[in-house]
Amino acid sequence: MQRFFRAGSTQVVRGIRRGVSGTPPSNSSNRQAAAQSPAEEATVIINTKSTSSKEQTVVPDFIINHVAPTHSGSQWLQTKRANEKEVFGEASLEGGYKSFREDIRSVVPDARVFTDPLRTLAYGTDASFYRLVPKIVVKVHDEAEMIKLIKAARKNKTPVTFRAGGTSLSGQAITDSILLKLGHTWRYRKIENDGEVITVEPGWILGQVNRMLAPYGRKLGPDPSSIESCWIGGVVSNNSSGMCCGVLQNTYNTIKDLRIVLNDGTILDTADPKSWEAFQVSHRRLVEGVTELSKKVRADAELTALIKKKFSIKNTTGYSINALVDFDSPLEIIKHLMVGSEGTFGFVSRATYHTVPDYKNKASAFIVFPTVEDASNATWELRKAGCTDAVELMDRRSLYTCEDMEHLHFLRGAPESGTALLIE
Repeated sequence: MQRFFRAGSTQVVRGIRRGVSGTPPSNSSNRQAAAQSPAEEATVIINTKSTSSKEQTVVPDFIINHVAPTHSGSQWLQTKRANEKEVFGEASLEGGYKSFREDIRSVVPDARVFTDPLRTLAYGTDASFYRLVPKIVVKVHDEAEMIKLIKAARKNKTPVTFRAGGTSLSGQAITDSILLKLGHTWRYRKIENDGEVITVEPGWILGQVNRMLAPYGRKLGPDPSSIESCWIGGVVSNNSSGMCCGVLQNTYNTIKDLRIVLNDGTILDTADPKSWEAFQVSHRRLVEGVTELSKKVRADAELTALIKKKFSIKNTTGYSINALVDFDSPLEIIKHLMVGSEGTFGFVSRATYHTVPDYKNKASAFIVFPTVEDASNATWELRKAGCTDAVELMDRRSLYTCEDMEHLHFLRGAPESGTALLIE
């Protein structure tokens, strides 16, 4: 039951408020008890205009405010929103970002620079579930442009993130700063030694590179599930591996040389002795620092053992610090530290890989064992023999999902502890 009346600009609602227990009635007896409980009248005041407490003739049980109190900051915020004009695109750039945009007008055509809300939002995500909307997106066509862009970013103290195919699952290819997106023009390639070595620029898709090598019976070691969409730039920067290559054939262990652009625009080509010689002079402090760090780590036997253990299995968390214990040469240390550094140490403009055999004849086997212990022991023996590329373990719950498939009806008779190995 409710009664309404107005008092000036204040609307008063009177109604019946019944006593309620902590939990709502769930049966007829509870409902009857609630119906018989004493009722009391509740008063509600709905403000439609700010009034002082003296004007209120009724003491309310509670108040619903339609207008923000004048003593709060909400009125200021409403006025600010009404008076300020929202700006997007280049008009929204400030500080170093505005200066960076002006500096690169002579470097990259306006058609390859995006600051509008739609396209920056589109580049604000990759294959991960993260989103960071960049302030500026630049499509970069070659190494000369990249060097000028990196120098401009350094001058204006604006961070940059490199993006190749954007297939990363952990947000490596997104930023809320400046995104330097590689175009499809990074297409240099060179095959040597009957396919045993290949040099490519970061714009090639991994599957395309493997098709180049197929006539030689070779392929790249990494075989991620995104093989037909990931680019070489990301394969190097993320130290990609895959289902079959493990750690022995990942990028870290199959890379031969890199061409690197550092944050000051310097190029280090590890395949060129003259480039390395000049680098030792221009970046002597960096070379000495890496050498000293390697000596310090290797002097700690416990730390060295821990690093070797951690990187004996798949481990792409953090930097490839195993380079500090795997190599004596500072050139090799720097080269392998670049692998998996996700662009934080520099930009890789060219990569040379040692390829691996792509066997013409392949075979798979599906073997069911009585227990998981038996399957695990067999896996260990296969690993010691080194005769397989991949071994996938399937427990009994996995087998339940496929025992009704054609040719797999025999799995229905497997024991509850049954475990299978899929071997390639």
